[in-house]
Amino acid sequence: MISLLPITKVVSILCIIYAVMLSLVFFLSGGDLQNNIVQAFRYAAIYELIILALLTFGWRWIWKVIPVLNKWVFPDINGVWNVEIHWQWGDKEGVKEGKAHIKQDFLKISMEFLTDESESETLIVKPKKDPESGRPQIYYVYRNLPKNNGGNSSKPHTGAAILKFDPVDLSILEGNYFTDRNTKGMFKLQSSQST
Repeated sequence: MISLLPITKVVSILCIIYAVMLSLVFFLSGGDLQNNIVQAFRYAAIYELIILALLTFGWRWIWKVIPVLNKWVFPDINGVWNVEIHWQWGDKEGVKEGKAHIKQDFLKISMEFLTDESESETLIVKPKKDPESGRPQIYYVYRNLPKNNGGNSSKPHTGAAILKFDPVDLSILEGNYFTDRNTKGMFKLQSSQST
């Protein structure tokens, strides 16, 4: 999420707020310099704790209170998603169902796909917005770890996908994938909170 924001502007705004707070402390205190510095550090510590709390926990509350941020910045995708995996491997093809567990905070996103045959772990998840349409999307690189189901499991492999949100319904996410074992297909995710 933070990578979607103009970080230099965010830092500049935080610095301006901090400078205004320090100026107010010095102006309103009127005491000696040492006392003003102690007061400034106290307020700075409180300010930093508030910013830390907002970045760690509060951003999801802000997204709920101001739901338009899901479109302006990036959707809150934290939670469990139902997954359909349409796959092709040589002349074989099929559909596999599973779950995706997505953990998102203000700084990072991780995705774990689970089916009865395998699970995947996140190597890279990068939120992006299409520069022309503003449509949110996710660049996802993963390692798939097959479960040992009676000795017929395949070997671990890596894959990549570009997952795009439905232009109207942000509870639907889909896109094509490919892997290093020459398989390909499509992921379709639907938020379990919307069903």
